Amino acid sequence: MKMNFLFGPIFWGILLLLWGISMILKGLNIVDLPLVKIFIAIVIILFGLRLLFGNCGVKRCHHVRSSIVSSGNEEYTSVFGSQTVDLTGLAPDSKPLEITAVFGSSYVKLPNDIEFEIQPTAVFGSAIVPPKPTLDKPTIGKVKIEATAVFGKVEFVYKEPTRPRPVEAPGAPSDSL
Repeated sequence: MKMNFLFGPIFWGILLLLWGISMILKGLNIVDLPLVKIFIAIVIILFGLRLLFGNCGVKRCHHVRSSIVSSGNEEYTSVFGSQTVDLTGLAPDSKPLEITAVFGSSYVKLPNDIEFEIQPTAVFGSAIVPPKPTLDKPTIGKVKIEATAVFGKVEFVYKEPTRPRPVEAPGAPSDSL
């Protein structure tokens, strides 16, 4: 039995028809049944059943999980699902990035050799930004990230980069003493 009819035109047509018949019968003093109260109670019960059991076997929610390895995209969005965004291969001179989670979650892996300027925004959600890692090697660039979580979660974590570090030219001054 599907409960999609709750807000459909057939249900409301029948409800209005019976309400009209009830008013006519009550006006003629033939039957004095509180049909309106009965139907409001039935609507509330059906709505409660729909909340409890969903669409009775019709699967309408899908749990989507995805893994993304950066491929030049500048926007990563998760809506009603979760995703892992692997930016450990990100180039140091990349364009600004935008990470968005709406009723979902995004787990973002950042390389620890690039400095990130993360601007988190959370609306009834959370944006978890770890402290910048302290490394004995200098950072090789700066990338701006705008993170937004609306009824969701965006979490950043620093990892070792998957791309090779640039090799310094011979004879170039080094930072080591």
